[in-house]
Parts: sequence; structure tokens; C-alpha cells
Amino acid sequence: MILAVAIGIASVLVVSVTQRSREIGILRAMGTTRGRIMRIFLIQGGLVGVGGSLLGSGLGAALAIVFRHAVTDARGEPLLPVVLDAPLFLFAAAVATATGLLAALMPARRAAKLDPVTAIRNA
Repeated sequence: MILAVAIGIASVLVVSVTQRSREIGILRAMGTTRGRIMRIFLIQGGLVGVGGSLLGSGLGAALAIVFRHAVTDARGEPLLPVVLDAPLFLFAAAVATATGLLAALMPARRAAKLDPVTAIRNA
């Protein structure tokens, strides 16, 4: 699952780098350092990871609560009790954020290595 998420985030960021190559070239030509360009895309990957973890945690908790109430025995008690604990959500959020950052490394390095003249001319 983590690999699928990482590939999805990386592909979105690769497309973002490709679509913004001219803007990246202009920023580089104006003096923006390679490190700053790389940080921009790493921050974007981290935000995708945080947003995904928040959305996924919220939807997962909601579905677990619905499932707990939907699947009950004759007495009305849940057949499969679902335990929602904070450490599990924090761990999942940390893994999603780390996955977003790691997936953003390749596109960030690609963006940082763009030659300003080539990027502006070819875009």
C-alpha cells in the first residue's frame, strides 16, 4: 500500500515538475538556488502526505464507526469490535507524511537540476 501511495505521489510531482519547467527555469534565472527549488517540491510532497493522512484517517474512522454499528448480532452488539486509538492514527499520519517526502525526492532533485536556459527555451 505504501509503495502504491509513493508511486502516486511521485507521478503527480513529476507531472508538476514537467508542467512547471518554464517557471522553474525563470526562478533559477532570477537567482533562486537549487536547494530552495528542491525544498519547494519537498514541501509539496509533505503537504500531500499530511493531507492524505488527514483525509484517510477521517474517512477510515467514519467507515469503522459505520461498520461497527452496521454489523451487529441479535442482541445489538458489534460482531467485530473496532478500536480507534490515537497512536494508530499518529503512526499512520507519520508514515503517510514520510512517504510523501520520500516520494517527492526524485521530482525535487529533477526540478533542482533543471538548466534555466534550457527550461525556458524548451517549455
